[in-house]
Amino acid sequence: MAKSKSGGTRSYIRGKIGADVYSVGKDGKGKRQQVVRSLAEQVANPQTEAQMFGRMVMSTVMQAVSAMKPIIDHSFDGIPAGQPSISEFIRRNYALVAADAKAHPASGNAFGLNKYQEKGPKQGAYILSKGNVQVPSAIVLGTKRGEFSVTLTASNHKVSDLKAAMGHTNGDDYYTVVAIGYGDGDNLEFGFIRFRFNPALADDTDITSSNIASVFLTEGNQTAAVSIDNNVVKAGITGAQYWSNNGLIISRKNTDGWQHSSCTLSSEGLDLEFVANTALPTYPQGSARFLNGGDI
Repeated sequence: MAKSKSGGTRSYIRGKIGADVYSVGKDGKGKRQQVVRSLAEQVANPQTEAQMFGRMVMSTVMQAVSAMKPIIDHSFDGIPAGQPSISEFIRRNYALVAADAKAHPASGNAFGLNKYQEKGPKQGAYILSKGNVQVPSAIVLGTKRGEFSVTLTASNHKVSDLKAAMGHTNGDDYYTVVAIGYGDGDNLEFGFIRFRFNPALADDTDITSSNIASVFLTEGNQTAAVSIDNNVVKAGITGAQYWSNNGLIISRKNTDGWQHSSCTLSSEGLDLEFVANTALPTYPQGSARFLNGGDI
């Protein structure tokens, strides 16, 4: 209540009446005044089922972008590094996730969009790189492991033998292991290790268990593990038993710039498990709308 110019009191209305919302504000002199705001008759951004679905898919892809940026910002042949490559990743994987979720709306989709799960990268079939470099047949990805193996002949275990088996061409060849899994904890995460041959090690050096750790130089967001057992060399992410998805990207620099092998980080055929303790559903269910860990 406030006094009017005639000395009486003035009533202010708060709340919604029809299409109008009433509140109390202040004028330019700081005096209280009635404020009336009309609601929009046409909502510019309605929460339709299709929009909810699109936002859900985009959120899944963008969480993958956030986790996988060190890999996907340069791994598409013919596309400049940085944002153009990231946009290519988004374009390809948005279509992939959307098609999978539509084909399996209730269960069974590769990305777990109808499951309860934590924020972060989702296990799925992400296209991480696209190019013309061929992965040699001697390089084999481990099953449910973030590693690859190379089998040498029984008698030839020199650095040059390993380079030949891995299709090595020059010092700018990189072999990047990528994986999604639980690492050594409870949260789903993305891991990668980038390997390249150590230029300080001569080609005629015999590879043994005592010097295998010096064969490669490594970088990444996990700890590298390299071993040799008889004539099998293994390289990958330490604690490989915790990683359920595998991928390998070969990057090679030549006169045309960087080229890559094609890599899909696929969990197809693997036994997927999703954390369910504090997560929210990521697929619109009934009247409850959730978007990858956040209620919208």
